[in-house]
Order: sequence, then C-alpha cells, then structure tokens
Amino acid sequence: MTRCGIGPEFSTITVLSGVLTGLLTYFYPDWFIITCIPYLVLVIIGVGLLMTGTVVYVHSLRVFNRGYRKEQLVIVGPYSVVRHPIYAAWILLICPGTVLFFRSWLMLLVPVTAYISFKAFIHKEEDYLKNKFGQAYSNYRSKINELFPNWKF
Repeated sequence: MTRCGIGPEFSTITVLSGVLTGLLTYFYPDWFIITCIPYLVLVIIGVGLLMTGTVVYVHSLRVFNRGYRKEQLVIVGPYSVVRHPIYAAWILLICPGTVLFFRSWLMLLVPVTAYISFKAFIHKEEDYLKNKFGQAYSNYRSKINELFPNWKF
C-alpha cells in the first residue's frame, strides 16, 4: 500500500461521476437545476462546507504525514474523531460544497458516489493497517468510526 492508499481509485470514480452529472446538468438544465433554493443560499452553504473541508483535509494530511514518516499508527488529532478524516473531508464537506455551486439535484449524487467508492475500496487500507499494526489497529478500529464522528453529548 502506498502513501496514497485508495486515493487514486476513490478520486477517479468521484471525478468521473462529477463529470458525468455535470455534463447532464449542462445539457439538461431544466431537469436538474435547483430552483426552489436561492443560489446565494447554496453558495453560502457551499463556501462554508468548502472552507471547513479544506481545513480538515490539510490538518489531517499534516498529522498523517508526521506519523507516516515515523511509521506510526496515527490516532491523534482528527484521527481521534474518525479513522479516515481525509476521505471524510472529501465525502462530507468538499464534494457537497463544490456541488452546491452547480445548483444541480443530479450532482448531489457525487458525494453519494464518493461514499460508495470509499466503501468499495477501503477494505484494502483497513487490511494493510491491520497487518502492519496488528492489535493496536484492531483496538483503534473498534473505538473510532470510519467517516462519521461518534460524538456522545
């Protein structure tokens, strides 16, 4: 497993779904453009999601890279909230934030497709981490969710 993990497969499928749904929206705007919500509202929400997603993504990469260089299991910072914060940033924040700029109901399938591709491929990373870190990863995995924080209020 490389430093990129399942990133190439995940990205390819996500980008292809974005291009396909974007083209369909472009050629059939009457079918897919969101008209019931003002565009300014979509932009404000989209900017908020993108800004938050970018912060989470960059911070997660920095924490990951520190641990990767030391060949340590990373379980601190964003990794104490979800096991895969880099993918979570893309699926839950960056993709939806970007899609809102296009005002397309159909393009809301992009984050759904990203999630499906994540679920289809993540076992490769999980298996690699289990083999590399053994019981420490199993313990971590049993306590921390993949993408969605398990906050108890």
